[in-house]
Amino acid sequence: MDEHKLKTKVGTLEMVVAMLLSGSIGLFVIKSGQSPINIVFFRCLISALCLIPICLFYGHFKKVYFGKKELFLMVTSGLLIIFNWVLLFAAFPKTSISLATIVYHVNPFVILFLGALVFHEKLNKNDVLWTLVAFAGLIVIIGLGSASVNSNQLVGLGLVLVATTLYSISVLMTKKLTNTPPLLIVLIQTLSGAIVMTPFISVFANPPIGQQWLFVLVLGVLHTAFLYYLMYSAIKKIPLNNIAILSFIYPISTIVIDYFFFDHVLTHTQILGAALILLGVLGVKLHWNVFALKRLK
Repeated sequence: MDEHKLKTKVGTLEMVVAMLLSGSIGLFVIKSGQSPINIVFFRCLISALCLIPICLFYGHFKKVYFGKKELFLMVTSGLLIIFNWVLLFAAFPKTSISLATIVYHVNPFVILFLGALVFHEKLNKNDVLWTLVAFAGLIVIIGLGSASVNSNQLVGLGLVLVATTLYSISVLMTKKLTNTPPLLIVLIQTLSGAIVMTPFISVFANPPIGQQWLFVLVLGVLHTAFLYYLMYSAIKKIPLNNIAILSFIYPISTIVIDYFFFDHVLTHTQILGAALILLGVLGVKLHWNVFALKRLK
């Protein structure tokens, strides 16, 4: 086997493991028994403690990476990510982990439109079409004009939409850090998150007990530090199309975990809405050109 094929196989395996880990985040959040703020605090603190020696090993603590602009972007994007986590984790008990995760996947469209609005990037007809497909899926899931979603679920889905918007803004900011090592970005983001969350935590009033500590530690070590390391490593080794397709392991694994551990089953309407959202996301990520197909007929 040549070096390129081996590299691609390793990258594919890394991405699969990363997406499977992502799919189990909700389970560990619920099992930790902690408030969303406590969970985010622990996740940030433990991840930062894991990443400090790794960044030291790779020599990432160089002055060139800590300019005013770079620090501002890393800290601000980090705060957006941690508040995105708080809102997403708060949404899990109100809706379901699987439904929240699927709706959260509308973030490529938020990034597209924010990019067009803020950075004046051009939107093509295909992107608009796939956005409309995903938006139709969201409408189907919410069930406007029907009783398919109760008020509590509606609040949960609202939290998810705000969370994914914050995440999307963070992605656009992080894109500006072209010369900064990705693991250093994650370290500064999580370190900033731990500091900002400290005044709001209720760890001493409601500390993790027994097995809850295991779920908290896994969230910090595996679901943050190791997960980001795998993702960034995989992104360097495999084509974007492969990344787009493999990223769908995340919501699919979440649906399976939600069913086996919490007995949550999507309704037929929610499955249809989810399929439309995921189809729209796949269309954007893989740059499917529907209009080109029409011209060929």
